[in-house]
Amino acid sequence: MHFGETSLADESILKLLEYHHADMQVVSPPGTAYAFDIERLNAPDIRLFGAWEEGALLAVGALRSHKDFAEIKSMRAAREAAGRGAGKGLLAYMLEIARADGFHTVKLETGINPAFDAANGLYRSFGFAETEPFAGYQDNGDNRFYALSLSAAQ
Repeated sequence: MHFGETSLADESILKLLEYHHADMQVVSPPGTAYAFDIERLNAPDIRLFGAWEEGALLAVGALRSHKDFAEIKSMRAAREAAGRGAGKGLLAYMLEIARADGFHTVKLETGINPAFDAANGLYRSFGFAETEPFAGYQDNGDNRFYALSLSAAQ
């Protein structure tokens, strides 16, 4: 499995991100999904990353740069990649990129319903701890906020 920076010019990245955005609208109560659409992911403060094996895209994720921290956005493993460690590997890779970019903290927002159990487990396994809403997010009762100090990360 290999990891690297990518762009929306890669059709497989585009398709997985479109699927992710649409699915977040389905599994989240109305008005509670903060998943970025393709237009928002094509902004200068966003970097996209992927995990591939033998040319097949297994997972995608994004890092959004803020003044004082990086934010994980749009983490998604392809359905056929479930349980293969692509998400875990990609998250580790993205944390190293954030560290190399000089960030000391990485934050994220995710859901709390059962559709998000795997994501919550992944983030906790890396040492992410629950925190307060940040960057204009609102606690809507269906989401959770995490932060990780990169100096304490694995």
